[in-house]
Amino acid sequence: GMNTRPALLLALLLATGAHAASDDAALVRQGRALYQGHKAFAAGIDATRLRLPPDMLACARCHGAIGEGGREGGQPVPPLRAAALYQPRGGLPAWRADDDVLRAITQGLGRDGRPLGPLMPRFALRPDEQAALLAYLRHLGTEADAPPGVGADRIRLGSVLPLTGPAAPSGQVLAAGLRAGLAEANARGGVHGRQLELDVADARAGVRAALNAWRERPPFALIGGLWNESTEAADAVLAERHLSHVASLVVRVQPPRAGDWSADLLAPLQAQRAVLGEALRDCPRGPRLGLAHGEPAVPATEHGVRWLTPGLALERVLSENPAGCIGYTLPYAAAAQAVPPGWSRTLVLPMPGELLQAGGGDALAASPWYRLGQLSARLTVELLSRAGRVLHERALLAQLDRLNEFELAPGLSVHYGRQRRHAWSPQRVTLAPGDATAVRPAAASQVSTAVIR
Repeated sequence: GMNTRPALLLALLLATGAHAASDDAALVRQGRALYQGHKAFAAGIDATRLRLPPDMLACARCHGAIGEGGREGGQPVPPLRAAALYQPRGGLPAWRADDDVLRAITQGLGRDGRPLGPLMPRFALRPDEQAALLAYLRHLGTEADAPPGVGADRIRLGSVLPLTGPAAPSGQVLAAGLRAGLAEANARGGVHGRQLELDVADARAGVRAALNAWRERPPFALIGGLWNESTEAADAVLAERHLSHVASLVVRVQPPRAGDWSADLLAPLQAQRAVLGEALRDCPRGPRLGLAHGEPAVPATEHGVRWLTPGLALERVLSENPAGCIGYTLPYAAAAQAVPPGWSRTLVLPMPGELLQAGGGDALAASPWYRLGQLSARLTVELLSRAGRVLHERALLAQLDRLNEFELAPGLSVHYGRQRRHAWSPQRVTLAPGDATAVRPAAASQVSTAVIR
């Protein structure tokens, strides 16, 4: 009887404290979503007098994803981290209270009460949005400001690969290569003190289904994924989930653009076809035949090159002409082995030819898919290393802007930049009539079965 009341009071106090902490966490999450642009302000297009579209209103667009500040329209934009916000700056006093910060956001009034520049929008915010942004600004740019999948000592990564169906052998070897590449980093102590974990889902169920299965434990980023983008339209799903995909092995017609959520390793089909066309235009005599996979199909005849697919029409042209030039992309490498001896052959690869040469070690390590997985993981580790410990959803993609050239393995470099989101340019392998193949047919056909068309 006598001791129950203090015990009950203590339980109530603890429960109230836990409830307040969860409320605070929810407020910070809401503030983060507003700041980063993952959630639109309630007023929509009326959130500012300029009636800017919602995707232009994310605070991160000008002040940076981790509140680092920068430049916009040639003008300096101040940092918004709490350490900078509540300190004197540039001869001006510190913000004294949250109300002062709110006046800057809603009325455009600076530290000294004078109006801020016209580039700073004046936001119409609901009370809950005001509270959420203020709560989040105290976390912004600190380790407490972690995106999904990032913990104090772990980073969870994901990959979506063909684990069942015709391309399963390649997908499983690719997964082994990814794990091996991440294990190299973990053995060195991880990246900035964090160990890297990998969850792999089957591409056969679809990318959206894979991401839905990870909803409770989402990954920080996808790495080295392989699927058919023409049937998946996964890029739209990645944008919707604010999930980046780096070192992807997805084969695309056009390369990803700077604002997309993906960055590839392989050269896009458009670039492969262009290199194939150039090679065939140099043909000294006979018909010029191009075999290029993927959609949309190029015109049947273009610049003197006749584009075909393997089949009866191709066999007829080859049998009727003792000499000529044939060019093809990797999925048609096996079909092109039967070309008559008078024909020159040009293979265009979406990757460096070294990846198809015989590797050392056991059969697994020699597989081009294993090596592609390993290189995908190494590139991810390098980007994480450059990004530092405070991460945000686009942190890995942001590092690619400054990567330019980086050697992932001896003689195997990747090239990226602000406007370039694929690592490798197409590579030509030209065989004069009668030459033996310069690329191992087994490796080429092994890769071609899973370069998804």
